Amino acid sequence: MMNPEIKKFIFKIVFAAFLMTVLGFFVFIFLLPDGYLPILPWMLLFFSVVVIITHSYQLRLAQKNMGRFTRSSMVISMLRLMVYSFFALIYIASNQENVAVFVVSLVFIYSVFTVMEITDISRIVRKK
Repeated sequence: MMNPEIKKFIFKIVFAAFLMTVLGFFVFIFLLPDGYLPILPWMLLFFSVVVIITHSYQLRLAQKNMGRFTRSSMVISMLRLMVYSFFALIYIASNQENVAVFVVSLVFIYSVFTVMEITDISRIVRKK
């Protein structure tokens, strides 16, 4: 059975992804009609999956061994940032169109998901 904390977090991430999709729809229809990149929905999905997997792992660590959680939390964050950077470098190297739109979208998605994860992990760790 899935942990209720993980279920709540997955719901939050899916809801945030939905809101970012709606926001992106309006931005790319009305403000930047020539700026839409077909990679954006895939990027949103990729970031959602990565943050859910890493958050689930961190949550299990926090519940089992707080010492191990504190040691590995920064490593997990660094590895995730490296994965995102590698993703960005590959995309930018292979596609030079609308790089600014891509980078702004990447930073926005990263920031939203990171704030959500930090808030959730902090709330759970404070309970301990």
